[in-house]
Amino acid sequence: MATTKTVANRAIKARAKATPDRIQNDILSTKAIVNQQIVGNAIHHVAETEELTSRDLPKGDISVPMNLWLDHKTELQARTGLVAVQIAADEFPEDFADEYADIPMIVLPMVAHIDGRSYSHAYKLRTRFNYKGEIRAIGDVKYDQLSFLTRSGCNAFELPAGENLETALNAFSEMSDVYQPSADGGALIFSRRRAVH
Repeated sequence: MATTKTVANRAIKARAKATPDRIQNDILSTKAIVNQQIVGNAIHHVAETEELTSRDLPKGDISVPMNLWLDHKTELQARTGLVAVQIAADEFPEDFADEYADIPMIVLPMVAHIDGRSYSHAYKLRTRFNYKGEIRAIGDVKYDQLSFLTRSGCNAFELPAGENLETALNAFSEMSDVYQPSADGGALIFSRRRAVH
């Protein structure tokens, strides 16, 4: 006689998302932090919409959603200026492994500081795919996240309007000891212990 297994909570529906996975409006910041230095910035981060086409893109340096890159790669590579590519929180870096050699900068849109998927994306890009280009976090990037994002593999950041970038630089030197390995290869605090004989 066959038995049927019951899956707990099968009837409970998933709760609606509290925040979207992708940026909802274009982002253009005049300053960024790159390799722990404040620099001028002219990259226009284009929000993903259902109607977005390559004809809608502004001139100059841009970052575009991954689906637009995949659909119009040749056209985008022929543009003048930088074309960076966004990997949204709900996308999977392993799905685009064949693309990274052609992408000079990966942009990770952070739409909610409580969402940790972009940390995982940066880590995979650096460790699994050996990505050597710039990985830039944009959007809801907070002071308290900068050190952790750096350890995960990000080396550039655009903070929300009103954030003091000079103050933000302090975040990179606040943690001198780390307990867990990450993409930065930093020495763990345990390695400093010496046996006492």
